[in-house]
Amino acid sequence: MPELPGGTPAPAHAYVPGQTARHPEGWFDPLKTVNADPFDSPAMRAGLDYLHAGYFWECHEVLEAVWLALPDPSAERHMVQAVIQLANARLKLAMGRPKATLRLCAMVQEHLVAGRASRPIPGATPTELLEWAANAAELAAEAADGEL
Repeated sequence: MPELPGGTPAPAHAYVPGQTARHPEGWFDPLKTVNADPFDSPAMRAGLDYLHAGYFWECHEVLEAVWLALPDPSAERHMVQAVIQLANARLKLAMGRPKATLRLCAMVQEHLVAGRASRPIPGATPTELLEWAANAAELAAEAADGEL
C-alpha cells in the first residue's frame, strides 16, 4: 500500500462527496488511535498528513478522534477544530461550494482565536492555518463572484 511522506497509508483516491467513491467502511479505523497526549498520536499525524496531501475528507475523518479525546472546553480542542474546519473548507472548495467555503474559513479564524492559549500542534502552526484559510477564502470569493 502506498504511503504519504509522513508514513500514513494513502487511500486510493481523495473522497469528494458527489464526485468520487466513498472509502470502504472501517478503512480509517486503524489510524484513529489517540494516545494519552492526543497531539502526539497516530491519529494526529495521519490527519495532518492527509491535510498536507490534499485528502481533506480523510483528514476530517481521522482528526475527529483527536478532537473527541480532548477536554471540552479547551484551547487544544479549538486548535484541532480549526484544522478540521480548514479541511472541510478545502473539501467544500473542491466540491464547488464557495459560500460554504467562506463560512468555514471564518470558523477556522474563530477557532484559532479561541485556541490561542493552546500548545502548538506539531506540523501545523496557527500562521500556516490562517494562510491556508485565507487562500481558500480568496479562491472561494473568486468563484462566488463568478456565480453572480
